[in-house]
Amino acid sequence: MVLDTINIVKEYYEKGYKKKGASFQRKYPNEELCRFIGRNFYSISRKRRKKIKILEVGSGSGGNLWMLANEGFKSYGLDISKKSVEIAKNLLRKKNLKADIDHGSMTILPYEDNFFDCIVDIFSSSCLDSEDGIKFLNEVSRTLKKNGSFFSYFPSKNSKMFKSKNKKMIDRDTIFNLRNKRNAYRINNCPFRFLRKKQYMTILKKNSLKVFYSEEIKKTYFNGKENFNFIVIEGRKI
Repeated sequence: MVLDTINIVKEYYEKGYKKKGASFQRKYPNEELCRFIGRNFYSISRKRRKKIKILEVGSGSGGNLWMLANEGFKSYGLDISKKSVEIAKNLLRKKNLKADIDHGSMTILPYEDNFFDCIVDIFSSSCLDSEDGIKFLNEVSRTLKKNGSFFSYFPSKNSKMFKSKNKKMIDRDTIFNLRNKRNAYRINNCPFRFLRKKQYMTILKKNSLKVFYSEEIKKTYFNGKENFNFIVIEGRKI
């Protein structure tokens, strides 16, 4: 199946944010992102944090970004939806926090080589098909400083949702449509990519990102009737 997936994703999120505003996405930071920040930056003073550049790709309405800014990092956000950028800027302004938030695609990051100390991807590059997912990781490797960190929270193929027979696929990793009426996450003609942990680690290695930490977390929904697994992975540019 050949699709213009970038524009499909752009239209999907633009409509969603225009219709539901900030409530279209999370309002509070991802718990695994909080653990990542704690593991790697807890002992670093706020004075030093001001020089640490962290980018969140797919920053949406700012649910993770405001936490990064509040923790004192030089924070950046990037999102494909103009409306989400507007919402996130308003949120940070209300909280009296600062972050540089840009509109653009994560497959062409609008930043210089070796610019960031850390790049964060929370359930965002999963909206890319396999080909564009590789482009994104090329950009991550390009824009990270040497020894810079990449943190990702990503859908696992061990999820019940991926194993469903009632799905249409773009490629071997990416669902485009799922006809089941009840799932932990909805797919309405928008790409949703899944990986296995070892598969993800191999892809990262090919993009000069060495994995230093990895977990697979199982969550259940609908009173335990559906499992959804998440890959939590941390790489560093070598």
